[in-house]
Amino acid sequence: MRTTSKTFCISLLTGMAAAITCGEAIAQNAIDFRMAPTDRNPASCRQWDAELSRVHTFTPTTDGATLRTAGGINRNMTKSGNVYTTTLALAGTNFNVTADTSKTPKSLEVAEPRTGCRWSAIAP
Repeated sequence: MRTTSKTFCISLLTGMAAAITCGEAIAQNAIDFRMAPTDRNPASCRQWDAELSRVHTFTPTTDGATLRTAGGINRNMTKSGNVYTTTLALAGTNFNVTADTSKTPKSLEVAEPRTGCRWSAIAP
């Protein structure tokens, strides 16, 4: 019985170490994007600058990606090739979010299609 307990504990510790290593590998792939408004933004876009002109974290996952906004909102992103998309709603306004990891440097863009508001960032 003691041998079984030792074997179980060793297996459990090995599995935990693998999970920690895998989690660290995924976390290392996270990209922090500092967003900035484009020069052509209409004046009405300034109402979203406080929320969007900050650091947003993009983390690839096995089946897509996760975007964590500066305000703590997490959004799942769908993947098409190396381009990821999602929609983000702020104060009743929908924004299209696109992360492009197919080119160097990697980029993140947030756009409000009706008014032409845009924020963008490239990976450091």
